[in-house]
Amino acid sequence: MSDFEVKGVHHLGFVVKDLDSTLKKWEALFGQKAKISVNPDLQVRLGSILLGNIKFVFNESTASGSRWEKYIEQKGEGLEHIALEVNDIDLAAEAAGKAGLELRFEKHKDIHGLLTNFVEGMVATDVEFMGPHK
Repeated sequence: MSDFEVKGVHHLGFVVKDLDSTLKKWEALFGQKAKISVNPDLQVRLGSILLGNIKFVFNESTASGSRWEKYIEQKGEGLEHIALEVNDIDLAAEAAGKAGLELRFEKHKDIHGLLTNFVEGMVATDVEFMGPHK
C-alpha cells in the first residue's frame, strides 16, 4: 500500500496536431465551448473541455522540437497522459522513485493551480501526479 492517496482523475491529456480543428469537433459533439490557454514554458497551446467529472485537455505544440511534437512523431496523435490528483505529491514522487521510476521535472511545477510532475517510463501512457501546495 502506498503512503499517498489518489483522490481521482484530474484530467486526460491528449496530444493533437491541430488544436482548433480538434476542439471544433468536440464542441460540436458535446455542445460545450472549450477553454483555451497557452503555456510558453512548456511550449504548448491547450484546450480543455469538462465532460461529466473529467477534464479532457488537448495539447498542441507551439515550438519546433517540443516534447509534444516529438510525441506525435513517435506515436501519432492520442492519449499522452493521465493526470491523477493525489493528497501529497512529495509522497507520490517518493513512491515513484522506490518503484524504480523517474520524474520528468527535478522540481514540481505549478500547473492548473496544483503542483505537478510526470512519472516517466510507464507502459501505455504517462502518469502525471497533481497535488496541493503545502
